[in-house]
Amino acid sequence: MALVRISGGKAIETSNDFFPTKNLLRVSGGRFYFGKLIDEHNATIDEVVLLIYREPNSYTGEDIVEISCHSNPFIIEKVIKLFLNSGCRLAEPGEFSKRAFLNGKMDLIQAEAVADLIAAKSEAVVKNSLLQIDGRLSQIIKNIKEDLIKTASLLELDLDFSEDDVEIIKADNIVDSANSACNRIDSLLKSYNYGRILSKGIEVLITGKPNVGKSSLMNALLDKDRVIVSEQPGTTRDIVHEDILVDNILIRFIDSAGIQITSDSIEAEGVERARKLFDNANIILLILDISKPFSQDDRNLLKAISSFYSSKMILVKNKIDLKEDSFNLQYLEKKNFKAFPISAINGDNVHELKDKILKKIFSIDKNISEEILITNERQNTALLKTKEALVNVKKGIENHFGYEFTAVDMRLAIDSLSEITGEISTDDILNNIFSNFCIGK
Repeated sequence: MALVRISGGKAIETSNDFFPTKNLLRVSGGRFYFGKLIDEHNATIDEVVLLIYREPNSYTGEDIVEISCHSNPFIIEKVIKLFLNSGCRLAEPGEFSKRAFLNGKMDLIQAEAVADLIAAKSEAVVKNSLLQIDGRLSQIIKNIKEDLIKTASLLELDLDFSEDDVEIIKADNIVDSANSACNRIDSLLKSYNYGRILSKGIEVLITGKPNVGKSSLMNALLDKDRVIVSEQPGTTRDIVHEDILVDNILIRFIDSAGIQITSDSIEAEGVERARKLFDNANIILLILDISKPFSQDDRNLLKAISSFYSSKMILVKNKIDLKEDSFNLQYLEKKNFKAFPISAINGDNVHELKDKILKKIFSIDKNISEEILITNERQNTALLKTKEALVNVKKGIENHFGYEFTAVDMRLAIDSLSEITGEISTDDILNNIFSNFCIGK
């Protein structure tokens, strides 16, 4: 089946012209109607089911007609052309959600949560998006904002009576209000790194010099033969990737072609491709063949990645099913490198390696206390602006600036919170947000 959705003031009137089974102008909303959809020449296009919504009780807040027809491309094209020729136009990306926002059916947080729900890369993001659509994050922002507005109102009142030498609000109360808001904002900000990773998924780069077992490890991690494995060095000539779910979190494993660095610096000329791969990855699995003496390429890669990307590097020693080279073990011990042992060909410790990847990603951020996660860069930026303004409020009080300066910073904080929910917005911001939605949502 296919679904064609029409929203707007004439949606029902236009649909009625091509649905002779029922007079849609007289029907109530929330009802299904079955019958033939005809064209302007009274020829049958398809047998369809129409669902009628009457404003304001619809997703967009406008009259909506949803036409469920058979999904044959010829039928769908005829249905779309029929309505385009009758004065309708194709929806822009996210236009239904944009109309819902403009008509007060949802705020900007809820609208963005719809897009997050569609693009969610983990079960946690699905749950988080549903909570945001339900208004949980909006309520948190509203509560912070209301408390600041109360303080700002007393602050403005104090300024009005400043010549009468009447103290309406004490400086300590202003600082307490700013501190309380900052604490709640900090909880949300702490969730951003975790939320962003869950939202976009985790990119794990499998790297190392040619023929150390990268492709074998890729296949073992995916539990299938996705990458050609050969004893001939350099078999993997292009970057390949596969996505799998690990503990309901999407992980993209990227198997790079063998990387060679001729010096021990990642900044060396000629390694631009490698640097881009390392920069973009959330985790770098550096694979070493423990059964053969480390080459200079091995040592260069190890030194370069550990120097510039130590926070996201996991050193993996492969081929533990073979005899380990004693000089390799001495080298790693001397340099104080701890390597995770696996046998990609036999699958030894591969499941444990997946667990180690998740633990490294979430070692800091997974224990956040905030129930709602911030997954959106725009919201995170606005929260940072709010906190900056509140910090300036506290600095102003501490430095005994006049309340007129404090009032300005307090207003900036409130306005930044209003940007998050969309109470303050510009056409450019809205167009940028909704342009990233899919067509039809």
